[in-house]
Amino acid sequence: MKVSLVLGSGGARGYAHIGVIEEIKRRGHEIVAISGTSMGSLIGGLEAAGKLDDFADWATSLTHLDVFRLYDPAFSQPGVIKADKIFQMVNSFVDNVQIEDLEIPFTAVATDIVNHREVWFQRGDLVTAMRASCALPTFIAPIMVNGKILADGGLVNPVPVEPTSAIPSDVTISVSLSGRPNTILSTSAVNDEHSEKYEEDDGLKLAARLRRGVAGLMDANIFRRDDKESEGADSASSEPSEGAGLLSEEMFGDETKAQLAETESATQVTGEGPAGPLDAWNEVGKLPANLNTMGVVNMALETMQSMIERYRAAANPVNVKIDVPSAVCGTLDFHKASEVIETGRQLAIDAFDDMGL
Repeated sequence: MKVSLVLGSGGARGYAHIGVIEEIKRRGHEIVAISGTSMGSLIGGLEAAGKLDDFADWATSLTHLDVFRLYDPAFSQPGVIKADKIFQMVNSFVDNVQIEDLEIPFTAVATDIVNHREVWFQRGDLVTAMRASCALPTFIAPIMVNGKILADGGLVNPVPVEPTSAIPSDVTISVSLSGRPNTILSTSAVNDEHSEKYEEDDGLKLAARLRRGVAGLMDANIFRRDDKESEGADSASSEPSEGAGLLSEEMFGDETKAQLAETESATQVTGEGPAGPLDAWNEVGKLPANLNTMGVVNMALETMQSMIERYRAAANPVNVKIDVPSAVCGTLDFHKASEVIETGRQLAIDAFDDMGL
């Protein structure tokens, strides 16, 4: 069966994409198109280049210390790290390959944060496209490409289905990394192994201020295979075209999360409609003790991104949608590849069995 694969944004949870891809191939299906945002673009690009297995071997060997050694501080740039070390390592796997030369048609999605537009990379240097798509605001500095300041594609299109629509396939599979924290995995093996939330390492507490931001629904600015070359562009055009985890685990302790969960449960009971009648919302309570300004900002941004994903998913339905719970790991838990890959594999098994794939 021919598969179009759509891989979403979500930091280290993106390792789950590897497990999904491995299960697709194990079942004998052929991936004929890939689109990805942020970590989804990195994993998808490596698969399109035929180098994902090598990358997975390396990623599963990383320790917490190895990950921090890859962080290069961006003292004079608008971000915590430059990510040069990370993408030099990625390039060692793909060796300067061009997107148009990949074994599988591939699209990486980024955001033009000056012109408020979505950007598709379908030609040009693969690593540059990945770097732009992965530029998580406040953490990884944005990148200038063809005179445009580009950042994480998850700001405008967290799960980019649209780029795969032009390529014939039998089924479209999407993988979202923003499943609700309380999502229950339906495969018993995953329930046994992953039902408890992963503890966050103290060294990764900075993740609380590095979550994905959302700029809003925007028009698209697309780097297409058939675009004309723009001035000064070596490999990609920038001609404009018409647009084609709700709770941060790092921020709060168990007590705070319990209070929030209790509040949500009460809301579901008393509400009548989306927010309930006014008289059901007139009791003012005390905010959770550990709720800080950055926590509010992060939850607000992730709520916006979740809404964008929902609306775009409604407009672009897929055959199989796999939701990876946001509680699987922290955004920066890049040393947990083995367990997150296995989670992705088990979720894929469950979803594919349900659909008879």
